[in-house]
Amino acid sequence: MSVFRQTKGVAEERSESRSFRIIPLICATLTIALGLLTFIGWISGLPLLASVRATYIPMAPSTAFCFSLIGIGLIVHLLRAALRWLPRAFAPLVLAMACAKLVEVFGGFHFGIDTWFVRNPELFGAVPTGRMAPMTALNFVFIATGLLALTGNQPAKFAGPLGALATVIGAVVLVGYWYGTPLLYGGHTIPVAFSTACGFFLSGIGIMMTAGAAEWPLRAFLGDSTRAVLLRAFVPLITAAALINGWINATLPTRIHVNPAVTSALCAVVFAALIAVIISQIS
Repeated sequence: MSVFRQTKGVAEERSESRSFRIIPLICATLTIALGLLTFIGWISGLPLLASVRATYIPMAPSTAFCFSLIGIGLIVHLLRAALRWLPRAFAPLVLAMACAKLVEVFGGFHFGIDTWFVRNPELFGAVPTGRMAPMTALNFVFIATGLLALTGNQPAKFAGPLGALATVIGAVVLVGYWYGTPLLYGGHTIPVAFSTACGFFLSGIGIMMTAGAAEWPLRAFLGDSTRAVLLRAFVPLITAAALINGWINATLPTRIHVNPAVTSALCAVVFAALIAVIISQIS
């Protein structure tokens, strides 16, 4: 029996180790694909490849360039130890571009980074297309610093939290698109594109997974401790409950005549029942 348990434990560890390698590779590959589609869209005159929908702002070519560097750097870090000088070079380049964009926005300087790719942009409402959004530049600071941390002596200490932060920011923007109320649309600040938010969500997960399970935030969810079991059970459920309830209250009244109090009460009852089921399974 003890031999069987040891064999099972080794198999689970190998499977977990494989997941922490395959998932970042998939995320990095998809991130590069988003960047390539954006470049193809701008070059070929097919903006839908960069924006997904005609009503969405397209990803800027400078953003696509940064995503390509991040994705390539992450893949090289995972597969080619001898070439890890590449992510050490790519990450500072992305960091420099992002910081330069932030200085442009908040300092009034003009480095012309976006004009390297698009000289005469069209307007999307009151803002130009082909220009990196301020929030995009800020998130690239987190992503690039996380990738740079992976190449250091203590990668998990900083890379994990930075990857998680970038993932959360990308998820918040995606929720705005899901609700039909994209963040910063209609104003004078360049909003984050839908494909850009997807890129941050994917690259953030990739960096967080590459950092490993030994440090925060993944270590809080993994293992057989009571805390880990409860977090795995309730964090996804509570997050899903909040998102679904918000989506119902945001979209349902615009389609059918319904009392918001009734929908909120029904959602509360359903999720309370789910919580009761989960608690009964855990206990």
